[in-house]
Amino acid sequence: MLRALAAGAAALIALGALAPIGPAAAAAPTPPAAGDEFTAADGATLPIAAVNPPSRLAGMVAVYTPAFGATTKTNAFGGEAVLRASEASGAYVVEQVCTVLTACADPAWKKGDNAIPADGVVLSVSPGATPDVRAWLRDHVRAGDTVRIAPVVSRTASTTIDAVDPTATTNPNGVDGNGACYPGCRGAEQLVQYTAASARATTGTNDFGYEVTIEGGVVTASGGNNREIPDEGYVLSGHGSRGTWLQANAVIGASIAIDGTTLTATVDERTAIYGAERALADAGARADAATASCLAFPADLAAEASTAAAAKLDEARAAAATGDKAGAVDLAVEARSAAELAAYRTAESRPAEGRATWVRPEETTPDAIEATLDRIDAAGFNMVFLETIYQGYTIFPSDAAAAAGVAKQRPDMVGFDPLQVWIDGAHARGIELHPWVHTFFVGADQTVGLGPVLTAHPDWAAVQRKDVGKALGPSVAEPGYYFLDAAVPEARAYVQSLLRELMTDYAIDGIHLDYIRYPVSQPWETAGYSYSDYSRQTFQSLHGVDPYTLTPSDPAWQTWTDWRIENVTSFVGEVRVMQQQVAPEVALSAAVFADPVDGLDKKFQDWAGWVDRGYVDVLTGMSFGTSGTSVARDTEVMRERVGDHEYLYTATYGPFRGSTPATVLEQLRAVGDAGSDGAGLFAWNQLSAGQAEALTEGTYRVDAVAPHADPVGAAKVGIRSLLEQVGGAVDTCVDRPTGAVVAARLNAALRALESERLERAARDIERATAELGSPAEPGPAAYVARADRDLDMIGRWIGTELERRE
Repeated sequence: MLRALAAGAAALIALGALAPIGPAAAAAPTPPAAGDEFTAADGATLPIAAVNPPSRLAGMVAVYTPAFGATTKTNAFGGEAVLRASEASGAYVVEQVCTVLTACADPAWKKGDNAIPADGVVLSVSPGATPDVRAWLRDHVRAGDTVRIAPVVSRTASTTIDAVDPTATTNPNGVDGNGACYPGCRGAEQLVQYTAASARATTGTNDFGYEVTIEGGVVTASGGNNREIPDEGYVLSGHGSRGTWLQANAVIGASIAIDGTTLTATVDERTAIYGAERALADAGARADAATASCLAFPADLAAEASTAAAAKLDEARAAAATGDKAGAVDLAVEARSAAELAAYRTAESRPAEGRATWVRPEETTPDAIEATLDRIDAAGFNMVFLETIYQGYTIFPSDAAAAAGVAKQRPDMVGFDPLQVWIDGAHARGIELHPWVHTFFVGADQTVGLGPVLTAHPDWAAVQRKDVGKALGPSVAEPGYYFLDAAVPEARAYVQSLLRELMTDYAIDGIHLDYIRYPVSQPWETAGYSYSDYSRQTFQSLHGVDPYTLTPSDPAWQTWTDWRIENVTSFVGEVRVMQQQVAPEVALSAAVFADPVDGLDKKFQDWAGWVDRGYVDVLTGMSFGTSGTSVARDTEVMRERVGDHEYLYTATYGPFRGSTPATVLEQLRAVGDAGSDGAGLFAWNQLSAGQAEALTEGTYRVDAVAPHADPVGAAKVGIRSLLEQVGGAVDTCVDRPTGAVVAARLNAALRALESERLERAARDIERATAELGSPAEPGPAAYVARADRDLDMIGRWIGTELERRE
């Protein structure tokens, strides 16, 4: 589904690397948190950068808990220690430890992908840091040791700054082969300082790193990239392992000192108290803004959490004053958690929007599936994209697969039909179930190798340019991956037979096409696809030239590109025809790259053309950004290209990236404001408990209906919600006469929808929008902006339904 390339280095984000999530088999100790400190038996300490990250960044120190899944899913190039909790709080006994730097003391021990004990955790380190954290693990941790993981009371860490206010001249490592700066002139594995002296308003960096803002020698903000540079301060920006260092050490409230090129971060009880103070102030500001803009939110519950936070914060200050630094830290952490809960409760929650999540089914019993669905329901989702065909296998017993000589079902799911259980359970909870299909991606060296499809039918394989005349190899640009050739008729027919089986044999709500593209085909000299015998012969018979002989400078190169684009587009069109014939009630959606040019140039994916031809009902544009601004920008690009008559559920990646719960909510708000009809969160398997709480208490606390399935019904729900909001806004955000006119227009639109007069309803919605005006005061202006957004969204849904009925 996704592939992001960072400047100077490839950063793989692959669905095939998903890790399962599920309840622990037994009671587990209180889980560690990012920023905690690991203390070895000899007293040596190591800061923890992340908990349950979907992939370890360079030089990362991570802890994996039972919530992550059965194993850590890491590679064998780092090192891991398996820890079981002891009776003492925060204490663990080392069961085994091994790194790539030396042979394991026991041949059964592993350097990566260790099983996570139900009553413990796994400490995991990756290569790429200086000093090497793998060497630290090797030298300080032994099997049988008792170690501790606890919040940090005090620690100091130092590193080196690579560049200050970099330019192409002053920072050659920050430029590409053509002499042009990478974004922000920040190079791979660099830590850069940006000051006001640079005359930059922002750092200009891309989404592949981590940044913190320092004011008065203290970290005041963190996360994301392209941060604003303060007049009286600076921004520190790290790529790769340097970003990991900032994430672990330059936490909110940390003291920062710079001496020449040496950067030192100090964390102590004052850091924890400062973080709680900032969180409480933020919650208060959000509550004030929500009230001033007449936003409907549980103000009493938000105030209750803020009061609890203030009380804990007072206790933390008192403990610090008496010298109880450890107690102060513990209390400050509690205060911050309560303050963050208060902030979540001030978030807007809309009753009509799509709320999708991608789920890899690891459950092997009906009871386990039901338990997972309970959690999905509690988190507020109304759509599940269930990974149903992946790694070349189906999770359901497939007669179509068996007829093609392919395994009938995933081996670990033989004995029952999990898809049917998922469908029944989702529907019982009012959740839509859409099988998520890896369309042309069928194998990976990291998991199943070639996979069952290419093992049975090697002639269906997509062949990259460098492998012509050689044994089939995996993708260069998407390491380890194997794809079907989208041109081969038998391969196309096989995938379509599986889709037909899903549509005819199961009461599904939709089909979600993923990997509906060629593999990444740049650089074309090596990674270009597909040069299979079939593709070469067919193209030559049509156009008189072997595509293997073409280069981008040849006139026929564009014809070759267009031919590959059409192979994908025609496949989507054929699926659409089949869907309309056998299951017209089933929605057809696709996961696509938000940048249409990127999708065309690298993967021959013309999703804009699919929309123009009416081939898909919903697009989930994959937005890999780390901030609300970046995902909003992707949404705006997609909305502008597809117009008003296509449902968009922008896919954001906060769970996969391990983003803070606040960032997850901010991205959901941003895509809605930018014109998305909802959002998809990738992925359920990485959703943390904190993120789930933020959804339940915040953006998803009100149940919602998805518009694509019943646009008229969703429009009615949206209008009723707006009527309630207008009633609550009169005399505060709108004057009484304006409120009365707007309410009358909304009621007229609602009556028109009730009698199926959609055109009349659309006109009334437009009139309501015109009556709102443009207030100058910030609170009323924010209220009107929300109402305008929702009226525009409702108008889109009505217009889309009108177009469908023509």
